[in-house]
Amino acid sequence: MTLTALLPTLRSSIPAPFDSTAWPAGSAPTLDDVTVRAMSVGRYADICGTPCVCTGPAVIPASGGVASAVLSTTVVVATVVHAGPDTLQVDACFTDLDATWREARLIGRVSRAYDERFAVVDAHDEPCGTVVLPGDLRVGDRVAVPCPGCHTVGEVR
Repeated sequence: MTLTALLPTLRSSIPAPFDSTAWPAGSAPTLDDVTVRAMSVGRYADICGTPCVCTGPAVIPASGGVASAVLSTTVVVATVVHAGPDTLQVDACFTDLDATWREARLIGRVSRAYDERFAVVDAHDEPCGTVVLPGDLRVGDRVAVPCPGCHTVGEVR
């Protein structure tokens, strides 16, 4: 249990916990976004639309954040198209990706709602995992999810 999970109002002043080994090397959380090598994935999604992908070098395990020369990690940004009490549907397809759902983050706004568990359904109505995100998710919200490997936007559309 983290401070931001116990007191969601703290999300307005500190970013939620972040496992830097699950994200591309050089990634950093902000209050309402994630930057990959100083590039905002939220702004990238504004420009490209969703779903979109941002790929960078993976972090070498137990290296303290050193970038791999051969492995990659991709961040998929998807928009919520349906949000129910315990289910959310996104506009991306995650069936062939090994998404790291424990690291999924709401981007574009700061939520002060308590976290809840959601079953995730992708764009093809396929169940693709469970995620813990703020309970006030609504249609139009964006979610960033890291996925190991190098993936193209064609794979998520």
